[in-house]
Amino acid sequence: MKLFKKVLILGVMMVVLLGMSVAAAAAANVNVAVDGNPISIAPDYGTPYVDSANRTMVPIRVISENLGANVSWDQATQTAAINGSIKVKLGSNLIQTSYGPITMDTSAVLKDSRIYIPFRFVGNALGYDVSWTGDTNTANIITKSDLTISAAASLKNALDEVKAMYLEQKPNAQIAITYGGSGALQQQIEQGAPVDLFLSAAASNMNTLKNEGLMDNSTVKNLLQNKVVMIVPGDSTLKLSSFKDITDSSIKYLALGEPSTVPAGKYAEQVFTYYNLLDQAKAKAVYQKDVTSVLTVVASGNADAGVVYSTDAASSDKVKVITTAPEDSHDPVTYPGAVVKATKQPIAAQDFLNFLTSDKAKAVFVKYGFTVL
Repeated sequence: MKLFKKVLILGVMMVVLLGMSVAAAAAANVNVAVDGNPISIAPDYGTPYVDSANRTMVPIRVISENLGANVSWDQATQTAAINGSIKVKLGSNLIQTSYGPITMDTSAVLKDSRIYIPFRFVGNALGYDVSWTGDTNTANIITKSDLTISAAASLKNALDEVKAMYLEQKPNAQIAITYGGSGALQQQIEQGAPVDLFLSAAASNMNTLKNEGLMDNSTVKNLLQNKVVMIVPGDSTLKLSSFKDITDSSIKYLALGEPSTVPAGKYAEQVFTYYNLLDQAKAKAVYQKDVTSVLTVVASGNADAGVVYSTDAASSDKVKVITTAPEDSHDPVTYPGAVVKATKQPIAAQDFLNFLTSDKAKAVFVKYGFTVL
């Protein structure tokens, strides 16, 4: 009997101590970090905590916003939406995403007017890995992403530099950019190419994809504008001063982008139509797959003149600009960007798109001659 009492007392003590341990863990401060960098969360935005089942619970708004996402709240349905496509309903154990539901091992709860869900499910929904460091009570989001971006060829120099800046901030991200004519890139997306983000040199290509239901329309942003110019080789001695001069017999080969797939080629045709010279231009045209190829052909002297964007001309010391097309002679050269609806990394793609509108990125685009919007 004495032995039984001792065992009973010991058992009770262990239960009490275990309960105290769990309570202490729950009461302990929980730190949150992104790629190892601590996030400072103001008390008004909520306080991460460990619940009775040892889950790390975090307020979804502040975590999502620190990852570049926007969060809205629908009072009628008691639902929080992250960038409109990831939805968390108060009291539900499901996170609805564009690529299917995620089932949590608990329900979204309300605490101090903030919605909380387990930290690891925030990471799952946003497409990021998570880790936990017990000795510092730190929950870390690892922004591991592997983005594929399709971008207009005329963006290459500036976008490569912006990409490098972004990767300095997101060291665990991987970004592959395919450059080409916006029309050709549009066709690839239509054919199911695994693209996360599309940056076009024409609104028409983006609008087509939107109308076909292939883009996340809520993410479409007009980012930049450009100008249409006519160029000749840097050592050219031709006496040209206007688009009208393409009728001169000295111009035998005129480099243009293929108008069906290259926006620069479409804009060029609009300019020559404006001057009633489209037929003459077509008769001398040497069509290229993208605007970069137009620049290369003229720079090498294999074409007497060509039509490119002002940013392309500025990137080469082997060509010179003859004239700039009047703004009313062609559609605005606007560069929209948007997340492709089929992406499995919507937040990472949105985050990079958001970065393109940051002051750092804008400075790079301006340096290369773009007008930022």
